[in-house]
Amino acid sequence: MFKNYIKIALRNLYKNKTYSSINIFGLSVGVACCLLILLYLTNEFSYDKFHSKSDQIYRAWVHEDYGDGSIYWNTTTPLRLKETISENIPEANQIARRYIYNDLVKSDDQSEGFSEPIQLVDTEFFSMFDFELLHGNPETVFAQTSNVVLTPTSALRFFGTEDVLGKTLLVKMNDQFEPFTVSGLIQDYPTNSSITYELLIPMENGRKLFSERAYNGWFSVIPETYILFDEKAEISDTRPKLVSMMKEILGEEEWNRSQYTVDLQPLTDIRLNPEVPVGIAAVTDPTYLYILLGIAALVLLIACVNFMTLSISKSVSRAKEVGIRKTIGAERTHLMFQFWGEALLMTILALSAGLLLSEVLMPYFNQLAGTSLSLSFSLQMVSLFLGLTVFISLIAGIYPALILSGFKPVEVLKGKIQVKGDRSLFRTGMVVFQFTLSIFLIGSTLVMSDQLEFLRSADLGYQKDHIVIIEIDDNPDQETGFLGLMERATNRTELFKSQLASIPEVKSVSTSLYTPADNYWISADYRDIEDKIHPFRMNLVDHYYTNLMELNFVEGRGFSEDISSDSRTGIIINQAFAEDHGWTDPLNSKLPNPDFFEHQIIGVVEDFNFASLRTNVEPLAMVIDPRIIFSGVANLDLSSSSPSISVKIGPTNIPATLASLEKSWDEISPGEPFNLTFLDEAVDSQYRQEERLSQIVTFGSSFAIIIACLGLFGLASLLVVRKTKEIGVRKVLGASSKGIVLLVNKEFTKLVLAAFLIAIPITWYTMNTWLEGFAFKTEISVWTFLIAGLASLLIAWFSVGYQSFKATTINPVDSLKGE
Repeated sequence: MFKNYIKIALRNLYKNKTYSSINIFGLSVGVACCLLILLYLTNEFSYDKFHSKSDQIYRAWVHEDYGDGSIYWNTTTPLRLKETISENIPEANQIARRYIYNDLVKSDDQSEGFSEPIQLVDTEFFSMFDFELLHGNPETVFAQTSNVVLTPTSALRFFGTEDVLGKTLLVKMNDQFEPFTVSGLIQDYPTNSSITYELLIPMENGRKLFSERAYNGWFSVIPETYILFDEKAEISDTRPKLVSMMKEILGEEEWNRSQYTVDLQPLTDIRLNPEVPVGIAAVTDPTYLYILLGIAALVLLIACVNFMTLSISKSVSRAKEVGIRKTIGAERTHLMFQFWGEALLMTILALSAGLLLSEVLMPYFNQLAGTSLSLSFSLQMVSLFLGLTVFISLIAGIYPALILSGFKPVEVLKGKIQVKGDRSLFRTGMVVFQFTLSIFLIGSTLVMSDQLEFLRSADLGYQKDHIVIIEIDDNPDQETGFLGLMERATNRTELFKSQLASIPEVKSVSTSLYTPADNYWISADYRDIEDKIHPFRMNLVDHYYTNLMELNFVEGRGFSEDISSDSRTGIIINQAFAEDHGWTDPLNSKLPNPDFFEHQIIGVVEDFNFASLRTNVEPLAMVIDPRIIFSGVANLDLSSSSPSISVKIGPTNIPATLASLEKSWDEISPGEPFNLTFLDEAVDSQYRQEERLSQIVTFGSSFAIIIACLGLFGLASLLVVRKTKEIGVRKVLGASSKGIVLLVNKEFTKLVLAAFLIAIPITWYTMNTWLEGFAFKTEISVWTFLIAGLASLLIAWFSVGYQSFKATTINPVDSLKGE
């Protein structure tokens, strides 16, 4: 009997090629879209869970609240936090810190170094986490301060082989290359790890980078600190101990003033918790993932609904088959198994086609999502495939199996069969549901595109076009600190500028510690004489920075080489800084704290967006000599950064200009890589997550719209089949083809308009909530909804119009033969 079911199913699929192709294609598209999005979501939700002790590992964070709105929350921590927790929290089994900075690295055989993220970690890093050491012992791999651990990828880059144990690697520290011996090889980190690495050296090397003040202070935050707790530890009991620990260390008076708190974040919470400040690892907003999950589920649901709809549309043509088979003794259960069998067969074909389609689309999807996903037939994948097969075949086959198998033979053979569905709630609901989703997706895509375009084209308050950023691989040392760092960078810039003097396309050159392409500028604060805290941002610049960036001065002037005091005492602030201090005459004002060195505010610039447009413009101070500011601040958060040279070039002959820049760079910095980026491209990359989300939503929306078209095609088939005789009568009575097409489209137009009215508030609320994450945002235009509604209406007319026009071409004599 099963063999006969298969034969009949295959025969029906072959006999109705168009119907079968549409059904299989619709399901395969839905499956491919759903599978790609599920792979992406699975990767995101699995971050850091591959560690065997992931549920016992926490990242520490520190929080200060001074009670007047001055709150400081960091996931980077004081250097001394490790030993303090080790001494006071007995349930903390292991503690590992990590800190990353960029500098030059090369092997003995390489004349030119690579700019690499150099990561300082404690020895516990190798035993706490499940990153596999391919060569080396976790307990002895950092036996010497001059040891280094590489990944296979970085080993190949430096030495051309993975056999690197005992070889020497030169790492630039304090403006000179120091030798490190390769003592281990660690497996490349998984794609679902928030902790990444290329080159690891012992944390003890921080003594060469950080001052003694940084090691002993509680208000300078530098590394991330991870803690492995005993498996029996209760974190809820540990948190009060951390509070008591800080009270004892800081003293009751200081703790009451700052409310200095150390708390814990689970390792597996880092990737998907934007509420906690971003540390070294990137963070994804889980709202985006739930949106994608909803799209995947709805696309698959629409595909299943379309399957049922198309099956019902063919029910009239198979009604006599059911009547004859029942007349010769077929039982209803047999017919139900027959129809479910056909659904199962078609589902298997569709899933197979969907797997193939997802494999074809995988490179494109990876490019959109910025991932490296791949299909692998693991137990999880096989289980997903089988689960989808059973689910889709049951859901997609349930309606035709129950309805078709219930036809009464006598009524069928007399031609009195009634197929419910013309004005049923089911059919109406499916059209409204499909196009509510379509309008929502189209509208959301348009709003996201508008916001991204707004971010790209917004007036940021500075000039970002035709500015080239060249990184200088250097970091502050203990002896000269940031002052020495900027002096070395400025000297390099002067040499570079003299080399570029003969290039007419080069307009100006400047040096700064940070550019608007950097996500983080120095964060500092100080307490004034009235005990009020003033938080602000800070950048170290040279004399030419404000001119090169074309910043607008509302008062005063920029730095001048002709005025020697500017380098020692000059400060340029923005309007937000002046407003925070309540100054009406900032040029004649002083920072209200006697600890600051002698200084003079020489200029006030208009607020410009030196950070992302997600945030409001913060108070900003720019200086040439950092000691002016460092002398009076209480809290200082220094992000690891190397100075950059900004070069403004002309809009013509750009390739030749860049080639000249590289040639000049090689002459003044032999052996140092020429790392170049365009400022406008780097600023745009700050919104990469939003751009990727928009692209993935567009990707899913396209599939949903395609499947919605197929659904309408099926629904139109059902309607036209039932109205074939009516259409014949109307044509006999003189109705035109145009009139008949408009008549059929009229009903669907009403349903699409109903979907439009439902989708408008849903889309507005969802997109308005999304836009709240930006301090600067576009307005949601009424045209967005009108375009989305019109696009859906055109899709509906096109899908239904084809079927209705096809029905008008049938000879009325043929359509009325059955009467």
